[in-house]
Amino acid sequence: MIKKAKKLYISVILCLILFFSLAGCGSDNYLDEYKAKMENFFEQLNDYDNAINSLDPYSASAVSDLLFYLDGVADAIREMASYDVPDVFYGVDELARQANEYMAEAVSLYNEAFLAFEYNDNIAAAASENYERANLRLRYIAEILRGDIPEEIFSSN
Repeated sequence: MIKKAKKLYISVILCLILFFSLAGCGSDNYLDEYKAKMENFFEQLNDYDNAINSLDPYSASAVSDLLFYLDGVADAIREMASYDVPDVFYGVDELARQANEYMAEAVSLYNEAFLAFEYNDNIAAAASENYERANLRLRYIAEILRGDIPEEIFSSN
């Protein structure tokens, strides 16, 4: 009876070790998948940034091209904000949600400012402020993904 209990005990321990090993592997895969998605996301943002910065402001299509690229940025952020964030990146989900909201508002306001009968500086300034707020949150996310905790999160905003 003691030998059977000992074998059962050892079998249970081995099963638990195997279970936790497999659970850990799945967790690493999930983490690796998230990191790969985020790397792709930041590469997309870099591509949009390069496209926006290469626009000729005197081109007849400059405004429509800018709005097109900003729509792409907003779409990329919206998708990124829908990712399930691993617990090791605490706060990223909230920052992503905020970045999504700010960018959506920025794009809406840029459209309003540029497509109005007459360009509106005040609306463009509000759009720019929302754009900057979205980018600040994206910078915080990048820092957290690198393992840094941005002090600004706890001291302001």
